[in-house]
Amino acid sequence: MKDLFVELCLTVPVRLSSLLPYLHMLMDPLVSALNGSQTLISQGLRTLELCVDNLQPDFLYEHIQPVRAELMQALWRTLHNPDDSVATVAFRVLGKFGGSNRKMLNTAQPLSYKESLAESPAVCAMYPNTESPIDIPIGLAIE
Repeated sequence: MKDLFVELCLTVPVRLSSLLPYLHMLMDPLVSALNGSQTLISQGLRTLELCVDNLQPDFLYEHIQPVRAELMQALWRTLHNPDDSVATVAFRVLGKFGGSNRKMLNTAQPLSYKESLAESPAVCAMYPNTESPIDIPIGLAIE
């Protein structure tokens, strides 16, 4: 049901000038689309590229602000999409953001860590505020 709502939000034909007062409401469905199926990703990228091309950066960033971390994570994740055309569009959108795409990544990014029971070579790192060294397995660094 959520995918249907997101698709409806992104496919209803509307002039960009008519959409401006409601642009902040489009941001959550846009992020959901970039985290959805291939069709939704394509529609979301097309909508985002339209906004980036036709809106002033300050106006757009003001509306992106509430979802900026999720939006950037979804765009970076889209770069690894098996469909090369989708990854190319995501790369193009990130390029159109200019240096601002890195400025928007100021919140901590969620990382996943898989603990392995097998002993493997590790790098021993000592940080200033820790009492004991931390072993970082080489296998995880290579992945």
